[in-house]
Amino acid sequence: MCVVALAAIPVGVYATYVEPFWLRVETVSLAVDGLNEVDGLNGVDGVDEPIRIGVLADLQTTAVGVYERDAVERLLGFEPDIVLLPGDLYQFDAGLFDERAPGFTELIRRIVGEVPLVYLVSGNTDTVAGLRRITEGTGARVLDNEIDVFELKGVSVWVGGTTLFGDDAAARRMARRLAGGGQGLAGDGVGLAGGGDGDSDGGGDGDGDGGSAGVRTGLGVRSGSGVRILIGHKPDAIELVRQTPVDLVVSGHTHGGQVSLPWFGPPLTLSSVPRHVAAGGLHELHGTPIYVSTGVGRERGNAPQLRLGVRPSIGIIDLVAGDR
Repeated sequence: MCVVALAAIPVGVYATYVEPFWLRVETVSLAVDGLNEVDGLNGVDGVDEPIRIGVLADLQTTAVGVYERDAVERLLGFEPDIVLLPGDLYQFDAGLFDERAPGFTELIRRIVGEVPLVYLVSGNTDTVAGLRRITEGTGARVLDNEIDVFELKGVSVWVGGTTLFGDDAAARRMARRLAGGGQGLAGDGVGLAGGGDGDSDGGGDGDGDGGSAGVRTGLGVRSGSGVRILIGHKPDAIELVRQTPVDLVVSGHTHGGQVSLPWFGPPLTLSSVPRHVAAGGLHELHGTPIYVSTGVGRERGNAPQLRLGVRPSIGIIDLVAGDR
C-alpha cells in the first residue's frame, strides 16, 4: 500500500504539471468527392493540393498566456487554409470579461492575420454574444446556426456552425441546408445574411423568422457542389446530419475524456457518441466523417485540473480529392 501511495505522487505531478501542457499536433487526411468537382463542365479534375483545416478546440482558459499563444503559433506553422474553433474558447466569470477579452481578441486577430477564413461556435463555457464581442473587427466569423459560403482553390466550401444552447429548430434547418449544399439559396438573394464580422443583421433565412439559420456568402460561390463542413462544440452535433450526411463534422468538448485508461479508453466523455469516437481523432459515424479534437486546454472550475493518457492537441485535417 505504501508503494502504491508513493507511486501516485509522480503520476499526480505528471498529470497536473506535464501532460496538460504537452501539446501535440494531430494530422489526418480525408478524401472528399466534392474536391473532384472543380470544373462542372469538363469532368472530374481534382484539386492540385489539399484544402488544409486547422482545428483549435477548447482553449478553455481563464486568460491568454504563453501556452495559448504557442498553440496558435504551432497551428499557423502548418499554414492552414481554414481555422475552426469549435467552442469553449474561454472560461471565466462574466465580471472579468472586460479585463480578459482583449487578450482573446489579440489571439484571434493573430490567426486572422495569417488565415482570413476563421470560424467559431460557442460551447459550454463561452457564449455567442461573448465570442462576437471578442471577434468584433477581427474578420473572424461566429456562426450561430448559420452557414458561410466561400470559394477556395476553385471549390465551393460551405461551413455551417451550430450553437450548443441555441434554437434547435434553427439548427435543424441549417443542417438540412448544409447537407443539400445550400441549393436554391446561393446567388438568388434568398436567406443571405450580411456582415463579414460574424454579426447577423436580420437578413433572414427564407423562413420568415428573422435571421436564424441564415446563409452568409463570402468570396463568390457555385451552389450544389464542393465541400460541406459542420462545426459543433459537442460531437453529438452529428445527429443533425444523421439522415443527410455532410463531408465532415468538426467538434471538441470531450477533451478525449481528459483521462484515458489502458485497454478501456476514457471513462467519462459527456457525450452520447461511442466512446472510441469521443476519445478523439477522425472517425466515421452514420455515414459522415467526424473529427473530435482532444482540445488545447482542460476543464476548469471544480473539475480536476489534469490530463492523464490524453495529451492536448491541435488538429490538422487535409481534405484531398476522392478516388473517382
